[in-house]
Amino acid sequence: MTAVGKFSAAPATVELSRSMMFIPASRPGMLSTARVYGADKYMFDLEDAVSVREKDSARILAYHALRSPLWADLDVVVRVNGTDTPFFRDDVEAMVRGGAACVRLPMVSTPAMVEELDALVTDIESRCGREAGSTKLMAAIESAAGVVNANAIAQASPRLVGLALAGFDYLLDMGSKRTKQGMELFYARCAVLHAARANGLSCYD
Repeated sequence: MTAVGKFSAAPATVELSRSMMFIPASRPGMLSTARVYGADKYMFDLEDAVSVREKDSARILAYHALRSPLWADLDVVVRVNGTDTPFFRDDVEAMVRGGAACVRLPMVSTPAMVEELDALVTDIESRCGREAGSTKLMAAIESAAGVVNANAIAQASPRLVGLALAGFDYLLDMGSKRTKQGMELFYARCAVLHAARANGLSCYD
């Protein structure tokens, strides 16, 4: 499943988004130069690409990158750490204050997780003077429970603009192995894509 971009109520007006470049937020050199590759979207990663001992410094680097004119006109998403980590609230606070256009939440298995993020973002926007609703959300589905709940997750917040299937973690959760044919991901890809399409969201794999 290739990336499917944002579309309006009329499916004929699909804006394709072909690529999303992941950038470890702990790497200042990459934060300053990755924009030259011309990706459709850029993902500042505070989660898997950053070691535990670098979480705080990566958050600071991502915040300052978001504030830099280098990234002002580009489509930047930030992947924060999960709701069950001690880094979650600090990540979201810094990224909303930094002006992130979209926050991607990993390991989403229930609508309540998106609702929790929505409530936190709403509170931060009101405290920092940012326009209400200006921070969009993306939910990454990475488990069997997430796939089963994909349609409910897609309806969990008006801020939600996209769903993403993270196949590696999904297969770990399923106890499956990756094959060249990829049939082990077929059902999950179809379920997540249908949930996204049915609710007018982008979908990424």
